[in-house]
Amino acid sequence: MIKQPINRTKKDIIVLGSGTSILELSEDEREYINQCEVVIAINKFMAFYEKAKIIPTHIFYVDAYEWSVVLFLKHIFKVCRKNNLKNLTFIIGKKILKKYITKQRLEDNIFLYFLKKIYLQLKYKFNKTDNLNLFLVPRQSHFEFVSHQNWINQNNNWSDSLEKPLFHYRGSLTTVLNYISIKYPNRPIKLVGTDFYGSEYFFQQELDQLNINWEDWSTSITQQEGKHFSAISYQGTTMFDKLDYIIDNLRQSGNDIYCCNPKSLLVTNGYIDYKPIYQK
Repeated sequence: MIKQPINRTKKDIIVLGSGTSILELSEDEREYINQCEVVIAINKFMAFYEKAKIIPTHIFYVDAYEWSVVLFLKHIFKVCRKNNLKNLTFIIGKKILKKYITKQRLEDNIFLYFLKKIYLQLKYKFNKTDNLNLFLVPRQSHFEFVSHQNWINQNNNWSDSLEKPLFHYRGSLTTVLNYISIKYPNRPIKLVGTDFYGSEYFFQQELDQLNINWEDWSTSITQQEGKHFSAISYQGTTMFDKLDYIIDNLRQSGNDIYCCNPKSLLVTNGYIDYKPIYQK
């Protein structure tokens, strides 16, 4: 089991995607990432952090719009508790707070009750017979609940506050970058595992073996096209359509952005400059 780093002194903001290039990282690169003060894992990454040998500090899980997505978040909580991870920051979409808690089994009811209690300060008493180990979050966790705009709206605006809906366009990465511009201005951003080529995660084998319904409406499209959904033309759009706008806004907040995989579509298509994770 990987030990959770104690002293994180590097100022780079690391954003972790789930592309297969994660498996190509050297031990030195992994060690450098684990020394960074802010390491943000997007979506499912956290459930398989041990395979990556990287321990994030933040888990960005905003697109909880389907029950399969909500249930996978619960699985992430279980993994973190089992491995005794502490002081993680979970960035979760406010939509999860609007999920009904009366149409699911007791386990899911209590899970949502617990999240709502964190955010809304609900006074809810558990019965003595409830097995709370099934639902509780990792110890000393921190929570931030955010919302984002609808990507279908072509007039999405870059947000200057977490109290406002964050920018979102065809993928979680766009929203993560808006979050970083607000929370961590004037810091370099390095994208790791943000490949956008291929339809599989670096943890695809382990994912397929889980007894969890993890698929959502975009899964079949991704598998058919053989690349990340954000890079697939859908309703005449791709995430790349807004990258110039995103980079311009990051410049205004003092955030230089680089991609650490030279084969990433972000680099090969000329949108973001390549830069190694660290320089010897």
